[in-house]
Amino acid sequence: MRRLLRSLDGLAVIGVFCVLMVLPSGVTRLSDSDAMATAGLKGTVSVLQIRGPSDRQRHPVWVWRPPGPDSATIDVVYFLHGYPGTAQDPFQYGLAQDLDKLLDEGYPPFVFASVDGNGERHSDTEWANSYNGNEQVMDRVVDAAIPAVEGTHMRDAAHRAIAGFSMGGYGAMNIAMQNPGVFGQVVSISGYFVVNDLSGMFGGRPSVIAANTPSAHPWRARGMDVLLEQDASDPYSLIRGQAAEMAGLLRKSDVPVTVHIMPGTHDWAYAMRALQYAFGFLDRNWRAAAAADAGWNLTSGGS
Repeated sequence: MRRLLRSLDGLAVIGVFCVLMVLPSGVTRLSDSDAMATAGLKGTVSVLQIRGPSDRQRHPVWVWRPPGPDSATIDVVYFLHGYPGTAQDPFQYGLAQDLDKLLDEGYPPFVFASVDGNGERHSDTEWANSYNGNEQVMDRVVDAAIPAVEGTHMRDAAHRAIAGFSMGGYGAMNIAMQNPGVFGQVVSISGYFVVNDLSGMFGGRPSVIAANTPSAHPWRARGMDVLLEQDASDPYSLIRGQAAEMAGLLRKSDVPVTVHIMPGTHDWAYAMRALQYAFGFLDRNWRAAAAADAGWNLTSGGS
């Protein structure tokens, strides 16, 4: 965890900062209408307020938590919205109800955290850090959102996934690649893997552009399980065919990757169906990892 495992002093600063930002003033009460929409669900929805390294204001993280106490063995999915978009987007399309249904169907519980990727100086952030450091959205996810969501129960990569839709699909892959050891699984829904810098985040700098081009260094995804989803009728040339092309590059780099194409177009109706498939993909890998760990403990005498 390159950014999370810093010096002891650095960790202390980050930890105190997140506590001050999130507890208790950082938890926003849902509006009456939102509370009614989530009434009767087994999970709970809260909105954390975080501030990344370059942020001048707080940014929301919408979090769905399963019932019961938190622990470092409960998996977490970090979700990145598209552009334009907000952290609330998946919840507006029934995400909390879908997760509650998964509990009823016997899926192991996991936490779902939807992070705000809007910038304060750039309208289209690409979920990245800007070339001059004045907009650090990638670090908002890794350095602020993760500690805020996980608190004293920090997960390892095996219990942490990152997913995103559209620009968020690009961001999920880019962030995971640039932060090895932080995420064990990556899901890109109708994403792209080349630079589409509409707001000058990378300043035209070739080295910065190269660093933020996932297709240029697919080997950086080694150690992760990758799911690339795409709608069959995507209207954007930036996205059409990207899943298959990126999958080929990942396979050549010995990265396990699954491609899943479904009917639909580039909208939230498709994205929510793709998320349902993604939850199954993540669950299968989490179960396999847990079974492997259990087997290792039995044969090695580990605890």
